[in-house]
Amino acid sequence: MNHSSNHSSINALIEKYPKLNDLNEFLEKKTGLSDFFKSNEEINRFKKFFTTLQHNQLKHRDMGDFQTPYLLTNRICAYLSHSGFNPDIIIEPTVGSGTFIISSLHYFPSVRHIYCIELQEKYEWHFKLNLLQYALEKTLSTKIEFYRDNIFTHQLSSQFKEVLKHFKGQILIIGNPPWVTTAELSVLTSKNIPHKSNIKRDRGIEAMTGRGNFDIAEYIIIQMVKQFADFPGKIAMLCKTSVIKNIVKNLANLGLRLSNLNALLVNSKEEFGISTEAALLLADLTANFELFCSIYNLYNPDVLLRKFGWTNNKFVSNIDEYANYKYLDGVSPFTWRQGVKHDAIKVMVLSLNNGDLINGYHEQVDIESALLYPLLRGSDLKKPVIQTTKQHVILTQSSLGENTDYLRNKFPKLWSYLLKYAHILDSRKSNIYKNKPRFSIFGIGSYAFKPYKIAISGFYKNPNFVFIPPIESNPVMLDDTCYYLSFDEFNDAFFTWLFVQLPEVKKFLLSIVFLNSKRPYTKEILMRIQLPKLIEVFSYEKLRAFYEDYVKSYYPLEFSQKDYLVYSQKFRLFSEKVAPD
Repeated sequence: MNHSSNHSSINALIEKYPKLNDLNEFLEKKTGLSDFFKSNEEINRFKKFFTTLQHNQLKHRDMGDFQTPYLLTNRICAYLSHSGFNPDIIIEPTVGSGTFIISSLHYFPSVRHIYCIELQEKYEWHFKLNLLQYALEKTLSTKIEFYRDNIFTHQLSSQFKEVLKHFKGQILIIGNPPWVTTAELSVLTSKNIPHKSNIKRDRGIEAMTGRGNFDIAEYIIIQMVKQFADFPGKIAMLCKTSVIKNIVKNLANLGLRLSNLNALLVNSKEEFGISTEAALLLADLTANFELFCSIYNLYNPDVLLRKFGWTNNKFVSNIDEYANYKYLDGVSPFTWRQGVKHDAIKVMVLSLNNGDLINGYHEQVDIESALLYPLLRGSDLKKPVIQTTKQHVILTQSSLGENTDYLRNKFPKLWSYLLKYAHILDSRKSNIYKNKPRFSIFGIGSYAFKPYKIAISGFYKNPNFVFIPPIESNPVMLDDTCYYLSFDEFNDAFFTWLFVQLPEVKKFLLSIVFLNSKRPYTKEILMRIQLPKLIEVFSYEKLRAFYEDYVKSYYPLEFSQKDYLVYSQKFRLFSEKVAPD
């Protein structure tokens, strides 16, 4: 569009029609949008906005919205058009500056009706300006309805309801809803944001997804699919890939009738200048629903990358790869535990420096050593075996809820140290510390004090299982970014570690985890590793060969077939029991 010449035309147009009704009548004929201006005051606000826009750019981010560039909206609409889809009605619930609508008008010239909503006033003017600029260059025959309103409380116009009542064609729900969560809304300073109460009023999504905090885009997509479920067509929404994952995971629970689900990945860094993984969710509105989604790249949409979703009542990240390792999907005979949680790292974690204990405030600490234990954090778990650490953690309890009053007399130096930082420990924000003994910690129990551990970081993309024997005769603790198994006997830990090192286990995990999650590896994921199935197919000779080729260099050890047979027999007996919670 030739913006400079259009700017002059728009100024001349407003001067040509000084009366509101005359101006609106002309604009409706030109753009298809009725009541372009509701009042003379709106005309003045538009003129002010228009003048300001010629000198300044709008802020890029507000209320979590990243305005979609024309190159991207054109690419998306062209893709839909070239696939043979031509909607009769287009609905955009958060229209923003209107780039999707302008692209739709270009690629779907036969569209009869467009219905769009936007909450923020500045984007109303931006949208209307873009529409007017486009209309000055093209002849439009599309009826457009625009409403500045909150999508969470908006009621469809009577005019649009009447259109839908007799509608027999295809609809397209399109857009780029805000990329923020319900929790983030409360800290945004924009006045024009949906009230959290409006979202929270629908408790169903929380009950069914188990999440009190979720993306606004997810809520909007669910709302749109439910609202227009009885009309044939498509939904095409830009959103974070995590939103698409959650929607696919909860399709059945939420009763979302979608089929032919696709996620077309976009380059968020190039398109929006951010590093969030995002894609175009594209699906058919249908009477039935499918429980999987195919992933493509928007810039090379003919090549299938993978499929994720439900298969055999299991939710997995790679359906085809999972088929090769689904025999490992079950219930772990051992219970995976999360590491110690204290939420006061500068106080509770001490580093050893030239024989001195130093806390997070770079202060030397003098306390009794009896309750100090070697510590490894998730970021430390990079090698297959770890036998040294300079970090230690204070354990004020040996079991959950243990009374901590004993510290006062038995460990007076430690008690004095804790009192020094009581203002930090007593003000920890998490609700888990409320009504608990003073200086409580979590992720603690008899299992934490077993000498041998196998641990994994919850945050790393590659599943690396680390064998951790005692350090200086003390059991090693893990922080709460880690998950681990613990054992009393060395052989039990060693052979279990060998099994989880096998490529089959890692490939199985990579077929079920979503690596773009903040914490790909969780207790829920790890508890699905059914090790007995590996023991059934791995002979001693096969396991020994794997050890010699891939593991021995990290942990040289002599072991015999008898050692393995004792382990496997014990393992089978243990596996017959139900794993504890």
